[in-house]
Amino acid sequence: MSRALKISGIVIFILLAAAGLIIWQYDFPKKINLTYPAVEFRAGDPSSVDKTTITIKGTLHRKLFHEQRRFTGQIEITKYEETKSKMAPIIFIKDFNNGGGFLNYIGADYKPNGATKRLYTIGMGSIWKVGEFESMKLLLFEPVGKSEGATKDLKIMAPATDYESALALDRLYKERNQD
Repeated sequence: MSRALKISGIVIFILLAAAGLIIWQYDFPKKINLTYPAVEFRAGDPSSVDKTTITIKGTLHRKLFHEQRRFTGQIEITKYEETKSKMAPIIFIKDFNNGGGFLNYIGADYKPNGATKRLYTIGMGSIWKVGEFESMKLLLFEPVGKSEGATKDLKIMAPATDYESALALDRLYKERNQD
């Protein structure tokens, strides 16, 4: 084998290895900007329906060869003032919580001079999504917006406009073992 062919082979190998490493590490960000009608409800209680709107703005990061997805940005639920606070990134992990994550916000108390006195986490609940937020399910902690909540079957489904469409979407998530 000639010396030039060996050098060419080594250069090609290095280039392919570098390209592979870049693809492995690159997170293929996808900008998300959606607004959905949503329904808050308890399964089995059609009188519990409360309509709201969910706005999702941010970036969904998805590495090519990893199951984990990360969303940075803001998910605002019109009904809840707490969701206007800064949102912590959501990590969606396939093997944890069946592809779900946790929806948390960062609240703050301020001193009279405007300086930050205290930061705290507002846990809203568990969150699941399909694809790039084609639909989403929230299982809320109660009391909503309080730090010491527990799930008591209060859900928000989006997109949904009434009890029947929310229940149908909830069934799809249950089929995927996401509850």
